[in-house]
Amino acid sequence: MSKEFSFVKLPEAKVLIESALRKASKEASMKRDPKEREKTKVLAFYKEVSKKLSSAYRSVPKIEELSEFQRELIEILVGTSELKKTLAHIRKSEKIISKLKKEALYKIKNDTEGKERNYSREFLGRAVSVIKKLKKSIDAYNNYVVKLKEIPDVRYDVPTFIIAGFPNVGKTTLLKKLTGSEPKIASYPFTTTKLNIGYMLTKGVEVQVIDTPGLLDRKLSERNKIERKAILALEHLANCIIFVLDPTLTSGYTLEEQRNLLSDIKERFDMPIIVVISKVDIAEKDEIKRALELVKSLGLEHIFNNDKKLNERLLGFWREHSKPFCGI
Repeated sequence: MSKEFSFVKLPEAKVLIESALRKASKEASMKRDPKEREKTKVLAFYKEVSKKLSSAYRSVPKIEELSEFQRELIEILVGTSELKKTLAHIRKSEKIISKLKKEALYKIKNDTEGKERNYSREFLGRAVSVIKKLKKSIDAYNNYVVKLKEIPDVRYDVPTFIIAGFPNVGKTTLLKKLTGSEPKIASYPFTTTKLNIGYMLTKGVEVQVIDTPGLLDRKLSERNKIERKAILALEHLANCIIFVLDPTLTSGYTLEEQRNLLSDIKERFDMPIIVVISKVDIAEKDEIKRALELVKSLGLEHIFNNDKKLNERLLGFWREHSKPFCGI
């Protein structure tokens, strides 16, 4: 199972410096002994800065521990190399300040000439300089956090079925039927698309079912660069695609248009694809016949949306045509 995101934002460099200086001054003022006062000043400043910086870079999981879906989205949203470079700068700066702290404490401890105040001032001056140089990296990090929080809250420990097809063909109805509840809605990065997410439990197997309104509803060649990348990222999450085919004209799309979209998805995605024929309760016999001929011409299998064992048949199809998923 992939790591989940729980990012910690950083205060601006100026705010971080001011906060740490206030804390250092306040804690030091409670000490009477000169050495203890200057030692406390160094430690309090370092503790405040280190806590903030380390909590930030540690809140970002290691890229190699993420799912392919998450890694792909990070690359699209912020750029993996840029994210790593920013985190490395923050981590390196924290280590530099730690080293300066140790040097200052050593000098204060071994001072015999009453220069402990000079050593703490020297530390604060150099540490503040390091933080000021972090301004661009802190700003970039906080910008990354905002973008990475757009990554939808999906699960990676269960098989995922993606519902595809034109608008108004019955995708949302199918999702509700499969999961038995209202779907959860999550934003999808860099598009206005929302993911409708639900879960079905069939024969002890839990499956994540996702409808992607506005995304898998036209050919990839008609998409802009960002949308194409979004779809390819989705491919890393999907284990099976359910294409909803409307045999009637009530959705506003002809069978030929739906065939072209299905053909494009079949060519683009290397995974099991099954067709669910919707609206069979209102479709004419000849409409259903043409839909069946369409499915057959593409070498795909079908299920009717009113099948009483729809969930079981979908699960059985996936099991038959895919590799085992976590022992399932």
